[in-house]
Amino acid sequence: MKKDFRVQYPLWQIGFMMVFMVIAIIITGAATNYVNDKTSFSYSIQLEALEGGIMFLIIPVFLVMVIILSIKLSKYNKENPSKKLSVWGNKPLEYMEDDEAWQMITRKATQKVYTFFTWSLPFSALFHLLIPTSQLLIIINIVALSFAQYIIYYVNVRRHVMEDNE
Repeated sequence: MKKDFRVQYPLWQIGFMMVFMVIAIIITGAATNYVNDKTSFSYSIQLEALEGGIMFLIIPVFLVMVIILSIKLSKYNKENPSKKLSVWGNKPLEYMEDDEAWQMITRKATQKVYTFFTWSLPFSALFHLLIPTSQLLIIINIVALSFAQYIIYYVNVRRHVMEDNE
């Protein structure tokens, strides 16, 4: 059960957030040109050599991650035709309602995530209200909260899966 895709899914989310974070850092540091008048609209980003090189490397990494995730998801869906998962559905993949055990595991994990957000969101809002922040710092805050969310969820689900295996 440790290699169950449902347990590993939060790690994929964390990986995609890390890639997004690198892209956000590069784009917010780049020179941008934004034109919006009555006849035209244009938006351009100028990257320096280092940032351009990093983007040249990170985009293939992102594409490889998407391909591997698609393969793993397809494999899981073929092995579990009655419990198919979709990344395009309205319901997050974290809500696993396969049976009562998974319902209990995911309920406990999502309750801990909810408790985390109950405390972290007001403090984040207060931080950004009192301290002048940049666009990048706000993005870093959102990514850090999301990162913590998936770590909390993964640790709790993995702990229950490990207890079931013993």
